[in-house]
Amino acid sequence: MDDRDRLIERIEQAEDRFLRLTSAGGASPLAATDLTMRQLQALLLVSFADGASGQDLARGLGVGLAAVTGITHRLAARGLIRRAVDPHDRRIRRIYLSAKGSAMLAELRDAGRNNKRRLLKRLDTAALNQMAEAMDALNEAAESDTA
Repeated sequence: MDDRDRLIERIEQAEDRFLRLTSAGGASPLAATDLTMRQLQALLLVSFADGASGQDLARGLGVGLAAVTGITHRLAARGLIRRAVDPHDRRIRRIYLSAKGSAMLAELRDAGRNNKRRLLKRLDTAALNQMAEAMDALNEAAESDTA
């Protein structure tokens, strides 16, 4: 194992430790939700795309259209999504977050951000600069990976 592999392993272990330490309280809205992982993933995909077709969701989730139908049916029954005809192709029905779905995702995001912000405020400026630079580098790698 070379130095880079050891550093990557160290980062993964640090991330695992961070998740363990920050989830110990169990007061997260994520812990209180009864959505399945696939349902939550579908909501995230719809929110990132500002609406998605069934085929978009199937591709993003790595499942077939029949599975997407079941997932979206359950999400719609809970009032978390809405379906509408695609304005450019009336044969396609697009799936959008409802106000309730948007609010639920915002609550989950904000809870995580608030916890992380509380911890980041405990770091000195040098550590914050290192974190910012590391996140910028990681985002650049992700952007170049999708290009």
